Amino acid sequence: MLILCTYSLGTSRARDILDVARAHQCTIARRNGEWEFLKVPALDRMRNELRVLNEDLDVLPHAFPGHEILTPREKVILAQIVRGASNKETARTLKISPRTVEFHRANIMRKLDVKNTIELVRLVLGEPANG
Repeated sequence: MLILCTYSLGTSRARDILDVARAHQCTIARRNGEWEFLKVPALDRMRNELRVLNEDLDVLPHAFPGHEILTPREKVILAQIVRGASNKETARTLKISPRTVEFHRANIMRKLDVKNTIELVRLVLGEPANG
């Protein structure tokens, strides 16, 4: 993490430096008379998890009929369905329960007025309903 700061670390008070650390979610330490910015492993792990999730989530190819009535979370679930992920796989990827995935899937199908997953995927991909 790179933090750009207009404070002079040599002349700044500890409170100024702590304000910078809080604003940028990092830890600071004074070692041998010098201020050091230390990475926080938990934050790094969370940022990495978010990066991985974001890479996996947004795969809907284009706008499709009814896309505007879906919530952002429903669109994330729908993207997983279109990728062929099962409810359990989707739950694991999104770190939610399979029951929550089932709930969103049912809402998506109701809102888009489709009867099964095949119709749902065809609608999203823009394929004709009869094949």
